[in-house]
Amino acid sequence: MSLKVQRFSGNPILGPRPEIQWRGTARNPGVVYDGTKFHMVFTADSNPADGIIRLGYAHSTDGFHFTEREGIWMDHSFEPKDFDHAGCEDARVTFLDGRYYIAYAGRSLNGRDYASGTRRCGPNGNMNPTWTDNFRRVGLAVTDDFVTYEKLGPITSEHISDANVALFPEKINGKYAMLHRPTAFIPWMLPLHYHPGCIWLAFSDDLTHWSSNKREMPWDMIDGEDIMDEVLLMAPEKDWEVLKIGASGVPIPTDDGWLMTYHAVDRQSVYRIGLVLLDREDPRKVIARTPEPIFEPADEWDFSKWGLSCVFPCSNVVVGDEVFMYYGCGDNYVSLATFSLKEALAHVKQFRRY
Repeated sequence: MSLKVQRFSGNPILGPRPEIQWRGTARNPGVVYDGTKFHMVFTADSNPADGIIRLGYAHSTDGFHFTEREGIWMDHSFEPKDFDHAGCEDARVTFLDGRYYIAYAGRSLNGRDYASGTRRCGPNGNMNPTWTDNFRRVGLAVTDDFVTYEKLGPITSEHISDANVALFPEKINGKYAMLHRPTAFIPWMLPLHYHPGCIWLAFSDDLTHWSSNKREMPWDMIDGEDIMDEVLLMAPEKDWEVLKIGASGVPIPTDDGWLMTYHAVDRQSVYRIGLVLLDREDPRKVIARTPEPIFEPADEWDFSKWGLSCVFPCSNVVVGDEVFMYYGCGDNYVSLATFSLKEALAHVKQFRRY
């Protein structure tokens, strides 16, 4: 059987607003439902004036029609040395321990400056690519009302470029768990430890400490303290995911396991979506994984004017049996597609691994 994924007829639900300086585009939305209201935290690229990326907020009572709150919801840090000085993007929102946690990618250097040749140096002016190319690091924030928030700081190491972080909505065997995609390694510290373009599963005793920033050699570092307590969960396998894969939304707890969407990119840089089912008690085990994508670019706004073909979900909201998958389109718009949770589980379980 195949899975029917239905695009909302009113797409796109958010789009560019060129008249507002900070709100040039809308993309990559993190969404959560509190039983009454849908809360959306979306990425907004500024118009060319400053090159800063920020997060905006919108809400809805039906999950289809959203009203924006005017003004920036989460801004970049104004301290030049901070990890999110150039912006915040790609938020995933998890309701955990009675609060809403927002994992976001923070940029220390904006795209405009990077394109002009500016680079972030390491200690003592070190210009190794490990430092110059690692300008994205994941931060965590928390809110109770989506009016005010508190930034808790970075949760991934300064030594690696990291993104696509999603926190699990409950502890697993007494530990917090998250998915992430590190995309660089430190030649003198972790030789070939991270495989580019893969999804890793990490664990922590608390929400704010996942690894340290020590510059020790690996034999002087402690697993789970200095180096993340983690495993390589998934690597690209098929042609449609050969360039890279990454977690798309917060994993959905079910009696069959953790249902998760993930995005995958091929050599032509086309973004598509797959499904995976992880063991509920031990998510290091992949129960099933779809060999073919369940969703791919099709609408005109999924294709950008500069050639990007992209659907990029950051949230899977479950209401009854319906999953609301909110996704960015062509880095310019926000859209919605829905599918049945029951049918999604039946579909992915056709491709069991154990």
